[in-house]
Amino acid sequence: MGDQEKRLLERNREIGLVLREARTKKDIPITTCAKLIDTSRRRYIAMERGEAIIGVAELEVLMAFLEVPVEKVWHGKDTPVVSRQVMLEALPGQVLQIVVDIRK
Repeated sequence: MGDQEKRLLERNREIGLVLREARTKKDIPITTCAKLIDTSRRRYIAMERGEAIIGVAELEVLMAFLEVPVEKVWHGKDTPVVSRQVMLEALPGQVLQIVVDIRK
């Protein structure tokens, strides 16, 4: 197996793991995700294991359905990811309003 093949296999596994974690966190059955992209349970399980290739359209549908942030999958050098942590203190029962204004 060449380096490129190994890298593709590893990426398939990484993406499959992201999908599996999102699905299990939301307690969504495998069958539901398989039906969503019109595939078999067997192939969907293989996708989550990184043993089957996931098409871009399938990935987009699954990411939207499972609410997977884009940066969880697309994290290359060309993908700008900016994160900023803000700490807020509040008393129990106190209402906080958070407004985010993002401009380029």
